[in-house]
Amino acid sequence: MSLLIKALSFTRFLTLRRQLREMRKLVEGLSPSARSAVATLTMGEIQNAARAPVPHLYGSSEVHRYQPWGDAGGQAFQRARSSVAQLKLRGIALWLAVVYHETRDIPHEGLAGIHREVLGLLGLLKGTYANPGRVSERTA
Repeated sequence: MSLLIKALSFTRFLTLRRQLREMRKLVEGLSPSARSAVATLTMGEIQNAARAPVPHLYGSSEVHRYQPWGDAGGQAFQRARSSVAQLKLRGIALWLAVVYHETRDIPHEGLAGIHREVLGLLGLLKGTYANPGRVSERTA
């Protein structure tokens, strides 16, 4: 059973790592006003998920209580890749909220690293952390 859990965790880590790379590019490409909007949406989604009985399954269309993750992350990821601005912003916000709750307090190091990176993206959205690409452009 332990081997199965490790295999599932590693598979989920690979999926989230790939999605996170693309989310980072999407967030870094947003205008300052769009980042502010996504930050507000994301905090609302995180709070809504926290009120759900099982926060990591928030927004999933098929919910099984003991399922390690739902399908909301995948659906939100597809929305975030949309050419429709409103859908894109809401997709980014939902993906960040779902992955935040899914990876919070997780014992697997790879998924804990994903959680730290999600926190970094939240800081970038709130303006707490500077965008590394833009900082180097200003100093060059």
